[in-house]
Amino acid sequence: MTRGSESTSYREEGLTEKETIGLSDRDKAKPSVLFLCDGEDGYSLVAQSILTHKADSYFRGFSAYTSNTCNVASACQALRQYNITCSDQYLSKIEAYKATYVDYLIALSPSSVQSGKPLPEYAKFIPWDVTEGGEIPSSFGVDRNSADRHTAIKYINDQINYFLSVYLYR
Repeated sequence: MTRGSESTSYREEGLTEKETIGLSDRDKAKPSVLFLCDGEDGYSLVAQSILTHKADSYFRGFSAYTSNTCNVASACQALRQYNITCSDQYLSKIEAYKATYVDYLIALSPSSVQSGKPLPEYAKFIPWDVTEGGEIPSSFGVDRNSADRHTAIKYINDQINYFLSVYLYR
């Protein structure tokens, strides 16, 4: 999108022409956020779903993964316990976004950007590392995989809260 011009390329804004049908001008003007993960646990979908749940009025969330598959079932199952809607409507392989412009590209792990795959154009790159979510107490009372997922979701939620406080309220 050329800033300040009447001409708008919706693909540059992270949308296909089909996705813009029925969107108001305000929705088309919302900043786009692309979350990127390796696909193993579907954390980009988790982050995009949490952002949509909290700030859909202010941001357009998208998610991408760098591997051949993304664990959508695991991501959506993890969000159900928090009553957060999970949809893979805006989830694609990173290659689908290579000719796209996004306002914010948020990488959820170092492996997601070390894949060597081309990234979309972005105004601001924000690195997170969901693998640094903290230690899980042994008395947590659940299996290790579930505890790891819970810790990662809490970390993602905390990072989104921080992102919103910085970029929404300035």
